[in-house]
Amino acid sequence: MSVVLRPVAALAVATIACGGDDGGDGPPAPLPVPACAPAETGSPDVAAPVLAYTLADRWHEGWLASPAVVDLDADGTAELVVPRDELLVVWRIVGGAPVEAWRATTGGRIWASPVVADLLPSRPGLEVAVASRDSIFAFDATGAALPGFPFAWRDELRSLAAGDIDGDGALELVAVTTTPLDAGGQRDIVIAVERDGRAVAGFPPNTGGAAGCDDACYVTGGYDQNVGLGDVDGDGRVDIVAAQDNAYVSAHDGTGRAFDAAAIFDGRTKYSGIRMMLDYRLAQQGYADDEAVDLQGHFTNTGPAIADLDGDGTGEIILLGSVQNTAQDQREHGVALWVTRADGTRPDAWIAPPHFADYRAGLWDFGDNLVGATNQVAVADLDPTRPGPELVFAGFDGRIHAVDARAQVMWARDFAQRDTEVTGGVVVADLSGDGVPEIVFATYSASGGRLIVLDAAGNQRHALDLPGRGAMPVPTIGDVDGDGAPEILVSLKDGEDRVRQTLIYKVPGAASNCLVWPTDRGNYRRDGYLPPG
Repeated sequence: MSVVLRPVAALAVATIACGGDDGGDGPPAPLPVPACAPAETGSPDVAAPVLAYTLADRWHEGWLASPAVVDLDADGTAELVVPRDELLVVWRIVGGAPVEAWRATTGGRIWASPVVADLLPSRPGLEVAVASRDSIFAFDATGAALPGFPFAWRDELRSLAAGDIDGDGALELVAVTTTPLDAGGQRDIVIAVERDGRAVAGFPPNTGGAAGCDDACYVTGGYDQNVGLGDVDGDGRVDIVAAQDNAYVSAHDGTGRAFDAAAIFDGRTKYSGIRMMLDYRLAQQGYADDEAVDLQGHFTNTGPAIADLDGDGTGEIILLGSVQNTAQDQREHGVALWVTRADGTRPDAWIAPPHFADYRAGLWDFGDNLVGATNQVAVADLDPTRPGPELVFAGFDGRIHAVDARAQVMWARDFAQRDTEVTGGVVVADLSGDGVPEIVFATYSASGGRLIVLDAAGNQRHALDLPGRGAMPVPTIGDVDGDGAPEILVSLKDGEDRVRQTLIYKVPGAASNCLVWPTDRGNYRRDGYLPPG
């Protein structure tokens, strides 16, 4: 593919203060046509969530790990996999009440969501993997540790996902650390682990030489759900995208090779050398014209997504990042949404990343174990009349935003009742059976949090108060009790001793016809990937 340097006049940065519906008190925006086949009993009326079950253990608090709802042992009953600090607790709903199935203690907090997948096809059922401080733990469907685990690397592993990165037909586990490995003039934050607990050949990739990095691979730690896995180069194999605590992003194939940067990026041979500046000309130049005013991304808490936005069959890299000036003395410039190809070039519609510049809160941690907001995108078809899937996310402005696959802002909805109320991200599923999905998220703050339901047009349908400080993890939507209707699971921040840690809500009329992006990172591989088609 031939790529040319674009004229400066074509590179204006799109700054959007609000856009679309601003969350005011005007008439509701009309709903789009159904994105999924409606259920037989479907209705446009979305019932209010009703508390149905409470999971209670000891005082252990929640970090950012969303629950999983899956039949681990293939016995027809779903298990509820819920990390709470250093505990992994697995429940079942039996006879209308929660019963603990098994638990495992890892010895360190479980920050990221658990991976649930068929890691060992030779064993019955599915396996569960979690990252706990410097180690990856893996268990079979009964809670027994898998041979070769735990796998210890570097503290702290705050990202974990599964994918077949080497094309051998088996899933590998990929993690990102906050503490880079320094060796041989290179740095590494990505590790990949085979199902038997060995490091994948070529990993860690930069310090081991597989990446082919030069002195312009700018790697540093990632702090929050920073890994995405999916095919971004069209070869049919799973690739690795790792966001990090600077203006650069690492990208590797399954051999560890770092993706090459397009020739338009001056003096940069690898994707991890591309400075993600809002102005595409400056990104190609690699430095600012005026550091006081020129803007760049920062991806400390970015959970990458991968999806085919332009319909060419190959996934694009999607990055929601905070925005700062390049001098890094003005950090609160909101968020922007970057979309790139594997070589760092931007599709025409995404030359100027949509920039939502308003700022209320979320960049900084709040103290008392309340952390800043995760910058992650849910990828879902909200409006079938628009080409490609839509991107839904929270800004630092107290709003949920929806942007289509051509970078057109659809709507924005205010949700924050106070400047310190933030959310870790949204899930998308049809809660009324009409084929039009809803958007569900939990909020948190020192003064409380809520469970909020929006419709596909951004209209608020319901908002329920949550106990204590609310919930930092993204909710999960799944059928916990086998009645065919999905429930909403909310893992609370606070761990009231033997009272409540996880709340499960029924939504009367809900059906399982349209679970589009029903949990953190989109699925239980936690890869942030929406495959083409």
